Amino acid sequence: MLQRLVKQKRANVLDQSRMPFLESLMQEKHRWQTSFHMPGHKGVMSPSPLLLEYLGGDPHPADLVEINGIIDYLHSPKGALLESQQLAAEAYGADTTFFLINGSTVANEGAVMSVSSSEQKVIMNRASHRSVYGGVVLSGAMPVYLQPETHPQIGYPLAVTGESVRRLLEENSNVAAVHITSPNYYGILSDTATIAEIAHQYGAALLVDEAHGSHLGFHESLPSSATYLGADMVIQSTHKTQGALTQGSMLQCNDTQGFINVARVAQVMSLLQTSSPSSILLASLDAARHQMAMYGRDLLDRAINLAVFARQAICEIDGLWCYGDEMVGSYGIYAYDPTKLIIRVADLGMTGFEAYNKLRYEYGIDGEFADLRQVICSITIGDTQDSVGKLVNALRGLAQDKRPVVTQDLLSTAPTRLPELAISPRDAYFACSRVVPIREAVGEISAENIIPYPPGIPLIVPGEVIDAEHLDYLDYLMGKGSGVVGTEDKTLQTVRIVAK
Repeated sequence: MLQRLVKQKRANVLDQSRMPFLESLMQEKHRWQTSFHMPGHKGVMSPSPLLLEYLGGDPHPADLVEINGIIDYLHSPKGALLESQQLAAEAYGADTTFFLINGSTVANEGAVMSVSSSEQKVIMNRASHRSVYGGVVLSGAMPVYLQPETHPQIGYPLAVTGESVRRLLEENSNVAAVHITSPNYYGILSDTATIAEIAHQYGAALLVDEAHGSHLGFHESLPSSATYLGADMVIQSTHKTQGALTQGSMLQCNDTQGFINVARVAQVMSLLQTSSPSSILLASLDAARHQMAMYGRDLLDRAINLAVFARQAICEIDGLWCYGDEMVGSYGIYAYDPTKLIIRVADLGMTGFEAYNKLRYEYGIDGEFADLRQVICSITIGDTQDSVGKLVNALRGLAQDKRPVVTQDLLSTAPTRLPELAISPRDAYFACSRVVPIREAVGEISAENIIPYPPGIPLIVPGEVIDAEHLDYLDYLMGKGSGVVGTEDKTLQTVRIVAK
């Protein structure tokens, strides 16, 4: 039996009540220097009245840049920002934290780039976010795909097992890293500790896309964050489940195990992120860390209780179901985040896309996303009894429109066979290419991503041979209301292929 790698959560030794970077910004803002440098509005010129109305105030005085002397610089932090990142590392259970203002997209890309090269392979979940594929393109590594089992009720692959990771590590040499997504869009977690142990046995780093789980380390009723389970790099979207502004994310690094080089990570992140970082976004990360470190447990206590109430209420509505404990232990599912509500609407005779639109346009409810069978809603620290009650009442109203069930929608799943990988994603992405009608592309090598959205998981990636089975499934999804991203032609009448 594997010895599970679980890091003990450290007691705080730093003063988590402080917000060093935000405090330094306030100090500079109140100095009222006369500016002869960027930005052009100089902190004194008001924006458009419409923008003022939208924002509820003037952001320009707060739009400070690193040239202002005391403001620490993202790409070479030495003072207040460095201290804020150290506070975050302690709060989130990491050795080193990088603040990010380009979202978890740049963290996934940078994590893959910092540990792999064109001479190596990266084992990755096929159901990865498109940014992971971007990292493979940028690094030049060859992807080796984990094909997780499709859950029969959800109709989607939700988790990966340690044994599937071990099998690919035994079959492939020169693997630099294993990349998994846990939790995923549905709040489902794989057995990260076991996967970390296996990856390290074969000399590979473990990278975990925890974009939807940045809150996990702050309440004992939630699954553990990957930062405590042996992962070497953990990507967290602080804006998704906490209070940071959109684009605000963190990359958590554990380098004491010897599988990553933090100096190399810093180089890569400096390469990928803007050289003009927004102090407002960085300040929101400092404030979000402070909020969670000081009050996170109480805030999450409320969110968890609201989610429990919502799940129970939804399961009592005829024609609806909200998944929970019954999922754990099968199809690789190790745990789930109770604050994610996977609401099955297929038994109402409608697709998740239809239900999502009805909730939005008839009830004023915006879900997280939808698929063929479900609508997924996130309960966060920003929710209240009123907001969750509105959701439950809207779902009761939705259930009044019950129709005959379309069996095809319940049985349809994505093709289990992956397209043939003919050349590396990087080679395909940078190859000479041409545009052809999509049905004439069968048998050709794709030069672009074809990604049904939501949830944004690639169906065909650059370097793969386009086949009729995957195009048929794409037609089916789009006919049911899904969109597509990654392609030059958003109508999908044409597709770009590698020129021969």
